[in-house]
Amino acid sequence: MLSVLALGELVLDKLPFAPNRTSPGALSGRMISGALCGAAVVREDEGAGAVLGIVGALAGSFAGYFLRKGVRRVSGLPDTLIALAEDATAIGIGVAAAESGSREEGLKSRLRRVA
Repeated sequence: MLSVLALGELVLDKLPFAPNRTSPGALSGRMISGALCGAAVVREDEGAGAVLGIVGALAGSFAGYFLRKGVRRVSGLPDTLIALAEDATAIGIGVAAAESGSREEGLKSRLRRVA
């Protein structure tokens, strides 16, 4: 379900009528998604994970907005090209984080078997 929402966000973000990511509606959606993902990742304390997910969503939304705006102003590159680079970066960070988490879980599982 979250993958479908993420794919929708990737596509909708490029459309000319898409709302600003810091508008109340878009920001609410990002916060909900962040809370769900944070709770799923931090299984030991889902509440803390949800809060961290919300903070990450807020930080990412505003940082991404100002960074994209600044890059466009300085470079003169089209917004769509900057948006695609932003998406590639976000996907790369997500994949790296997921791989890191699965390696950590694998190590914990091996340690439990040894102990």
